Amino acid sequence: VAKVKDLDERQVLTDPAWYCRPPGVPRVGPPQKIVQTAKELVFLYDDLNGNFFRVVRMNAEHRTDIDPSAHGDSVGRWEGDTLVIDTISIDERTLISGNGWFHSDQVHVIERLRRPSLNYLEYQYSVEDPKVLTKPWTSAWKTFSLGNEDLTENFCTNNENAEQLRKLIEIEAGKGK
Repeated sequence: VAKVKDLDERQVLTDPAWYCRPPGVPRVGPPQKIVQTAKELVFLYDDLNGNFFRVVRMNAEHRTDIDPSAHGDSVGRWEGDTLVIDTISIDERTLISGNGWFHSDQVHVIERLRRPSLNYLEYQYSVEDPKVLTKPWTSAWKTFSLGNEDLTENFCTNNENAEQLRKLIEIEAGKGK
């Protein structure tokens, strides 16, 4: 409860996007482009906060020899026409969504992508986290229009006003001087 209250008061200050950090899974959402090799898919993201990539190893087991990262350890498989991506080892500094939804080191995300036609991609995710949630939570399916635009080069400039905003919020909350 205390962590939720703190996030309500200081959400902007805890958001990794404010500090040019990768958004994390599933917050990063569906990829803008997918590159396929024999054993993996590489997801490319064109985000206002920068360009990101993510590797999904197909028909593989999760690795146990890695440290948590923003986009975690992702393995994929096909269930009919649906790509199912199973992700663990997600860095606790990321958020599940932009509204301050935090998670623990035990978070487990399952994403589903399907393409009902040439023009659309559908995306859904489920979140399990025994330290934060009382039961798994699943998003509604979201539909995205597909285009043929090139990715653009984006980079974050490490928000120069972050420290000034932190001081202002602390003063308004009566915690700073």
